[in-house]
Amino acid sequence: MRDELRAILTQPTGTSSSGYPYLAEHAWIRLRDWIPHTLDSGAAMWSTLDALEAELGPSAQDAVRVVRQIVNTAAITAPPDLWLMRHVLSALAHERLLKGLARGETLVPERTEYRPDELRVDLNFLLSRGLLVRQGEGYRAAESVSAQALLHLPPLDPEHPKEPTALWIAGLSGDASAGPKLRLLLSETRLATGHPAPAWIATPRDVVLGWLLVPIVLGLRATGKIGPILAEGRIHHDLLAPLDERTATRCIDLLKRTGTLTHSGQLTRPGARMLRRGPGPFGIIETYRPYLHALPSLWRNGRAGVHVRRGGNIAASQDANRKTFYSANDALDAYCAHTGFRYSVFIEHAVGCGEAIRQRWARSGDTLRYVGVDLEQAALDATRAGVTRGDLPPDLTLIQADIAHPEVLVHRLHDAGLDPNGAVMMVGNGFHEARGADDAQMIEVFQGYAKAGILLLFTEESALALDDLLATAWNTYHAGFKYVHERSGQGLRPAQPTRSRHQDLPMSWTECAEAAGYRRVDRWCSRSRTIYPHPTADGRNPSISENHFFVPPLRDG
Repeated sequence: MRDELRAILTQPTGTSSSGYPYLAEHAWIRLRDWIPHTLDSGAAMWSTLDALEAELGPSAQDAVRVVRQIVNTAAITAPPDLWLMRHVLSALAHERLLKGLARGETLVPERTEYRPDELRVDLNFLLSRGLLVRQGEGYRAAESVSAQALLHLPPLDPEHPKEPTALWIAGLSGDASAGPKLRLLLSETRLATGHPAPAWIATPRDVVLGWLLVPIVLGLRATGKIGPILAEGRIHHDLLAPLDERTATRCIDLLKRTGTLTHSGQLTRPGARMLRRGPGPFGIIETYRPYLHALPSLWRNGRAGVHVRRGGNIAASQDANRKTFYSANDALDAYCAHTGFRYSVFIEHAVGCGEAIRQRWARSGDTLRYVGVDLEQAALDATRAGVTRGDLPPDLTLIQADIAHPEVLVHRLHDAGLDPNGAVMMVGNGFHEARGADDAQMIEVFQGYAKAGILLLFTEESALALDDLLATAWNTYHAGFKYVHERSGQGLRPAQPTRSRHQDLPMSWTECAEAAGYRRVDRWCSRSRTIYPHPTADGRNPSISENHFFVPPLRDG
């Protein structure tokens, strides 16, 4: 690793218009395909970076910064994808579909007993992770050593617990009966190490470790243990109490094998980053486990009757959206200061725990009327609990409504004596929940809010083309986010219009909102970092997510 990494760090770098350093494209490709950087490989790379930075001095400083960002990103994006891959591969193995792929056969969904539209969702996910390639109308196994090895990964043991996250929460909360079951989970066979090129493609060991890691992290988060762990910078048995000693020992061993801990139990830098930033996206992905458990049935009968339990998703969504809501509220304040715009009603749709309202209340106090909206009763209950605790405004109005039906919200606002015209609505990753909405239907949704005169600020993760997901490996907001939303019938969209070559993507959020009459005000929009850590030949480099700012018709600014 050291020699390969030195060769990358000594390549010329550049600086983006935003002031961030970037690698040359060939340096990124060399890193992606020849240096593994997920799980314990990422932790090992970090240590090597420290040594090379001291050796090479200031000349390598920018390159080191970029590579560290790549490792930190992979620490968050890889585990939930690996967790998903374990389930998808297990279902394919159970249905004996992996055997044909292992023999070199092409799998054409239309020639199987399954619904092609449903099976393709899972096959496209594996394609985006480098395990499959397109072959005409079908799919065949990629030729890499790792992809071939994953075709022989056995299905999940039916004796394993179906909800390991709940089991970890129970064990970490003092339920002694959870210990033997957790030890059964952690007894998964140790698999060979090593990453044959292309090094970014997951090995069987990676997939198993990621599947085991995600529930542990979510259990630690749910039982309030991540804060103390980060404060101490290490994990020992006392921090895992009241988990029994044998189970705690196996848990710590697993965390060492994933690169979360050093051999002495200290947190690695990528491990600390994962514990700090991972629970949000991990929790969002893990909430979709009912779909993963029902895959063969979904392939045959469709997704009717399978739903996520929103309760577990609410806290995860709050974690994931907190930072973007700060940016959106900053943009709103700046817009008001610049234009003189004033508003009296603040709405948070897809309210979750009311994070956007909490932030706005801290800034504006009781000068506004606050409205929380969600279709799910669990989200409304969580928001109501926030009012009881004093975290949210005492006179908060709660409305149950589907984000895909703006007319319901408008009607309920009038019933409450609130005028939607001139109100502000903030949405954190909520519009994609308009299930099954095609381009025309999405435009109609935006029209309902635009005609009501609602100023609209929303954040959405970018839908990325399969080619982008392959080319950027683990450096994107994980492909799993795209997968679970397609699997459940929700619709991610790109932030901006896409090039004609990406036919697998729908109209962008910007196109849909502008077609509905909204005007995008770029000055108040913001983007997260871009998916490629290098300039692209055509200048196209989508952001992972965007904060959108849209002004309704007849509104100046």
